[in-house]
Amino acid sequence: MGATIGTVNDGRKDTDLADTLAEVGRRVGQAITDALERMRPAADALADVMNRPEVQAVIERAERVLRRRPCLCFCQRAHPDDRGICETFDAVVTGQHSSDLLGDIEVPLCAPCAAARAAREFAADQDN
Repeated sequence: MGATIGTVNDGRKDTDLADTLAEVGRRVGQAITDALERMRPAADALADVMNRPEVQAVIERAERVLRRRPCLCFCQRAHPDDRGICETFDAVVTGQHSSDLLGDIEVPLCAPCAAARAAREFAADQDN
């Protein structure tokens, strides 16, 4: 008879544990739902602001700028006779640059700097 009572008690403990876990899950779920409901007005207001045309224009402009690569021509050394031609944030090709520290490396170049470098190299080749 002692074994039977032990089995019944173990069953009750399992049921109590399951009930406790279910209650904890229900409370956590309710707490999350309540928190989301309290945040909903702020999220809706933020969505309204983000959908304004002027905000969208700023976001699109920032995305365009972030897609651009800077020109790293080292203009003063690469084409010193053609100052002020660099389109600083509009690199379209890469070119080689020799560095004492890094050796020969590929660097992004804007179209005007690439053309000025090519013209300078061509002129140097013609002189030799």
